[in-house]
Amino acid sequence: MKKQTEKKSILKEAISDINKELSLLNREKNSLKKEIGNIDSSVENAQQLEKDLQTKIAKLIGKEANLNKRKKDTQEELDKITDKLSKMKKIKSEMSEIWCFLK
Repeated sequence: MKKQTEKKSILKEAISDINKELSLLNREKNSLKKEIGNIDSSVENAQQLEKDLQTKIAKLIGKEANLNKRKKDTQEELDKITDKLSKMKKIKSEMSEIWCFLK
């Protein structure tokens, strides 16, 4: 009878240890689930930020293209004006020569 009581006591203690270990593992599992939830939120936030930044980059690329076109158009206009000024200086020079000749 004494041996049976010892066996019961050992089994009771083993079950108690197992219950403590299960409790510890459940707390650890819940902690890891919470951490996974936080990581999921962080990933979603990062993905949204990436999406927003890609949209901003696309808008900036569009603005850059417009500015490059304006720059090209303005440069062409400047070249035309420079050409006209050059022609006008030539005409002025020729007219000055004619004026000197007529004097």
